[in-house]
Amino acid sequence: MTTTRLPKTITAGALLATPIPPVKWIIPGLLPAGLAIFAGPSKAGKSWLTLWLCLQISQGKSVWGREIEPRTVLYFSLEDTLGRLQERLYQLVDAEEDPERLILQTESHGIGQGLEEQIVSFIHAYPDISLIVIDTLQKVRKAERNGSMYANDYRDIGVLKELADKYGICILLVHYLRKQSSSDPYDQISGSTGIMGVADTTWLMHRQRMSKTATIRVIGRDMDEKMLHIREENCVWTLDEEETAEQQALKAIPDYLWKVADYIDSVGKWQGTAMGLLVAANISDVKPNQFTRKMAHYARDIFSPRGIEYKYTRTEQKRLLEFFHDDDDGDDDDIDISELFHWGIPQTSSSSSASSLRSRKESKHGRSVATGQPAEKPTGTAPNPCEAASA
Repeated sequence: MTTTRLPKTITAGALLATPIPPVKWIIPGLLPAGLAIFAGPSKAGKSWLTLWLCLQISQGKSVWGREIEPRTVLYFSLEDTLGRLQERLYQLVDAEEDPERLILQTESHGIGQGLEEQIVSFIHAYPDISLIVIDTLQKVRKAERNGSMYANDYRDIGVLKELADKYGICILLVHYLRKQSSSDPYDQISGSTGIMGVADTTWLMHRQRMSKTATIRVIGRDMDEKMLHIREENCVWTLDEEETAEQQALKAIPDYLWKVADYIDSVGKWQGTAMGLLVAANISDVKPNQFTRKMAHYARDIFSPRGIEYKYTRTEQKRLLEFFHDDDDGDDDDIDISELFHWGIPQTSSSSSASSLRSRKESKHGRSVATGQPAEKPTGTAPNPCEAASA
């Protein structure tokens, strides 16, 4: 089984006129053909989940609501014995099922030591093969003392990616996470960044010890990032919820920001300090500087969809916030905000404010949270919005 191969050199015009086959999905929306990494903590249930996925794909059974085309699957279960695999199959396979399309192998050669030839031999023996799983990656790698870790990782994983691309299949490598935490979850993958750099798709599993639930973060060149919330029931991982990257971002927004947005909606306009706004919106246990930073970070997601704009002005004595709806009377732009408060003090503002404000007017979403009580509106002449800063 081979895929359509383009010449190594092609003009942009020729490429635009050349029909390219669509992405081949092993699991639609989650696992395409190519080189994939499935990384997770030790003893987190990766092998149980992997075996179940292999069974579903080989039998053409749905995976988390996705229809699957039945294809031959080769599973290198290199940390298990045939006896252990048999016990797992007893729990995963119904009595009437006969999963003949799942080929199990508990031994293999290493990368550069015969593994590639072993894989090619299987592909020729089973032309309808779509997925090859190697559990685990470390079992097919030899100790390498020469060269950098990145170069060694990139070379070894690159060899397997070339095979996957050449034959139009998916090679899925089961791997481990470091014990050290990181602000970037993908930095937790054991080894260098060369591993993820080669991979077309990465699955990152997190599970607390003995917990029945886990998450899998999925990212790839052919898909948007997703978060899968799964649950273990009778040795099978079922899907509780699937989130897009956009949904994950919305869940990260603090509730007090939604409350502020509802408050501004209720009063129409508001001017004053961050502390004053928190009091007016009946929000406690949030520091003003924490609030202003979060507000600037999430303005595009919270305020812009509601047609709310805000401006930030820094004076010698105060840091002032002004909120208004984008359909308000534009005459407000001609009046100094200091006149509203009768301060008569000089003001400065961020030079990057105008471009930052424009960047907040993109996506449209909505959300409702209980509102606070309106604050008493100040009297006097309407303010002049100084140059806004939303960062």
